[in-house]
Amino acid sequence: MSRTVLWLAFGIFAIAWMWVAATAGDEIPGQFGSSGAVTRWDSKWSFLGPIGGIGIGFTLAAAAARVLIPRVPRHAINLPNQNAHRYWTDPVNRAEFDRRISEDLEWLGTATVLLLAAMTAVAGTVTADSVSVWLLAVPTALYLIGVLGYCGSMIWGGRYRVPQR
Repeated sequence: MSRTVLWLAFGIFAIAWMWVAATAGDEIPGQFGSSGAVTRWDSKWSFLGPIGGIGIGFTLAAAAARVLIPRVPRHAINLPNQNAHRYWTDPVNRAEFDRRISEDLEWLGTATVLLLAAMTAVAGTVTADSVSVWLLAVPTALYLIGVLGYCGSMIWGGRYRVPQR
């Protein structure tokens, strides 16, 4: 499911990107201050080129996790203690570890791509010298809360806890 949601998030990002490409003026905000004031204007394409590359890059990096994580050597995997390392890098459990961590990276990639979609849409719709700060703060706060909460769950939750035998 995480991979499907990742591609759905990329679709949302692509729609936002194409919408801005088709409807925005020649210049769009390239940077906002903490008050929502536009502090730099860029040409539409000098904004859309890099943000498009970043969106594609994050999506492909997250999607590639299922192929790349199984190739990570056992000694390069960092887990909280020797017991967890022994358990999750054991050949019997390694496939399940690879699946879980790849899924986690897909969810984190999904959140990042959705934040990029929101920021692309905001930048593409601004025509004044400022934007309501909540249009920037709310997506950023939701992203931070979601990502930090998810990472906390990965670290302190039971997802990677070694089962009692």
